[in-house]
Amino acid sequence: MTAKRFLFILFFVSTYQFGFSQTNTVESYYIPAVNGTKLAMDVYFPEDYKNKKLPVLFELTRYWRGKEDPKSGKPIASLNQLDKYFLDHDYILAKVDVRGTGASYGVRKAEYTPTEVKDAWYIVDWVVNQTWSDGNVGAYGTSYAGTTAELLCATQHPAIKAVIPGWSDFDVYESPSRPYGMLATSFIAPWSQYVDWLDQNSVENLGASVRRVGEDFPMDAIKEHENNTIVLEALTKAPYKDSKFGDFKFEELDPLHWKKEISESNIPMLVLTSWLDAGTAEGTLLRLQHFDNPQKVVMMPTSHGGGSHASPFLVSDKMVAPVPSVTEQLKLRLDFFDHYLKEKDKGVEAWPTIKYYNFGEESFKQSDIWPPKGQQRIQYFLDANGELNTSSSDEHLGMDEYLVDFSVSTGTNNRWTTQMGKHILNLDNRNAADSLMLTYTTAPLAEPLQITGTPVISLNLSSTHKEGGIFVYLEDVDPSGRSRYITEGGLLLEHRKLSKNDMFDKIPYHSFRKSDASPMSIDKIEEVSFKLHPTSILIKKGHSIRIAISGADKDTFDKVPTEGTPTFSIYRNKTNKSFLELPIVE
Repeated sequence: MTAKRFLFILFFVSTYQFGFSQTNTVESYYIPAVNGTKLAMDVYFPEDYKNKKLPVLFELTRYWRGKEDPKSGKPIASLNQLDKYFLDHDYILAKVDVRGTGASYGVRKAEYTPTEVKDAWYIVDWVVNQTWSDGNVGAYGTSYAGTTAELLCATQHPAIKAVIPGWSDFDVYESPSRPYGMLATSFIAPWSQYVDWLDQNSVENLGASVRRVGEDFPMDAIKEHENNTIVLEALTKAPYKDSKFGDFKFEELDPLHWKKEISESNIPMLVLTSWLDAGTAEGTLLRLQHFDNPQKVVMMPTSHGGGSHASPFLVSDKMVAPVPSVTEQLKLRLDFFDHYLKEKDKGVEAWPTIKYYNFGEESFKQSDIWPPKGQQRIQYFLDANGELNTSSSDEHLGMDEYLVDFSVSTGTNNRWTTQMGKHILNLDNRNAADSLMLTYTTAPLAEPLQITGTPVISLNLSSTHKEGGIFVYLEDVDPSGRSRYITEGGLLLEHRKLSKNDMFDKIPYHSFRKSDASPMSIDKIEEVSFKLHPTSILIKKGHSIRIAISGADKDTFDKVPTEGTPTFSIYRNKTNKSFLELPIVE
């Protein structure tokens, strides 16, 4: 598939513009926001709307609120299934091109900027003062718009009654900008190119034009976008969490920055996300534990956006329908908004705090607290002959060498590429990849083992190079020897220094700040500990647990170091222990 073809597909998948027939009334406006910057907004009304006041649902997007035929100027139907569902159930929709995008004015210096958050207050305030608004506002969205739905809470506008962030960002540096501190141009470069085409209204590459507001085409607005920050260039120049991305530091560009304001808003949230969607699961669980808002969480086993199943126990090389189904996901959202915006008792308070999918068992579990009751952390020690044992080694010199193999890959349909609209596939047989990595495996389990939470890896290692990256994959191995991907973690080794963070109790935390970064000392043993992405899986009786250690994921992350091939020495002896720590639930 050519890059242009891939981006063309992304244009429709990431914006979910599937061309539903447009019979709803739509009105377009320019709304003045911060410093009078005019933002484009389309307001859609239900089909049978007749001068009645209704609640308004926002989607604040940087992927165009609507599009039109570049030759005729006629609007192209761009509502998705979820949009139509809300309209059919008596909600008004307000779709907004955020600052510096689409038909909106302004220059875009970064993503999710504090200015963009403040803009939203003006938009909400304008809407609730219109004759068709009943004064109640909600927000929803997937991916970027899911994050802006949560950020709307930071405005603390009293009209906002509930939000539904779907598959949203939480700590933008760690996911998706620089996972593990590394650069992944395989998915950042296409996204950067795509949003630049959108901002410049590149009809040649997109096959459509941004929808205008009124009769005149917004050439002046698009001209202002010429000064927008190019995402890939900014990311390449910003290696640390306290680096500047455009005019702002990474630390200012996500919901985590607005923790106090969002918590104080007390706005209820329905958070939809997936175990295998980049780092959104971790962000969801941190929000649940540390933000005060009333929250209901559904943790799915799906691709980004919930469109297809991702469990490696059910999915191989072909798409499988998601659970919950798309229809069930629609109803869940509607019930939540009906409950809070229309005061219809849909029993939302009785929903579990978190409903989460359990791999291996292939069904949902639920809990009213996180971590679930009964969790304890158990260590499995790396040992001789590739074994993983619950008791540590008595050896004095135990050590394994691994020459980094830069051909190792999790493929092109993994937890990171799903953010670019791809299904998650081919994680059901990792044996070929395992053969290129350093692996440690338990004996077949005598009893089933329930893992739920955030695994941790702690390695005593040395390297022949100052630079390097390390990846650790947690896998299930069935009685036939077939290994399946469960989750992963990684770290650019210059970020190995541990820091204190109250949000990470018993979990190693890395600041990713410049002041904490340092090159490895060549051939010196150092303890390197880091978290894996959280998961929930039942390891069945007779199955084994495996970790696979690598220094590369060639189809996702940039090569580190750019020159040379490091050899890692992994120490597993009485003095220098290396272990996997698993969150086990009895």
